[in-house]
Amino acid sequence: MRAWAKGLLGLEAAVELLIGHGTWLTRADFAAAALTSGRDGITGVAMASVDFPAALAARRAGGLPCSSSEEQILALAASIATGVPVALGDLVSGLDEDNAVRVAIAVLHAAGFGGRSVLVTRGRQGGRQR
Repeated sequence: MRAWAKGLLGLEAAVELLIGHGTWLTRADFAAAALTSGRDGITGVAMASVDFPAALAARRAGGLPCSSSEEQILALAASIATGVPVALGDLVSGLDEDNAVRVAIAVLHAAGFGGRSVLVTRGRQGGRQR
């Protein structure tokens, strides 16, 4: 998927979000609904593409049962990759810290800051949080 997305910031960010999340890409039902394998026509490198609208359609039709956070990550990745409109506040609400950090990094990458060193702090910093 990285070979397929290379050079397109939104796709790169969405692919890294799915890879980092770790759940969707291990599922045969997701692969059947949304992944297409092939080879780059110039380099011959093996690659896979994600049909984000097909994944969302399968999810809405009940073909991809999942937890709420899995659904949130899929919808956020689809929005970053293809511009599918989402209610960002609803989708980030309730994410655990690891997934929230993954989403923040994906947004920064899609905005063109992926090549820079980005510091994302996690957990408590310097004592109590207020």
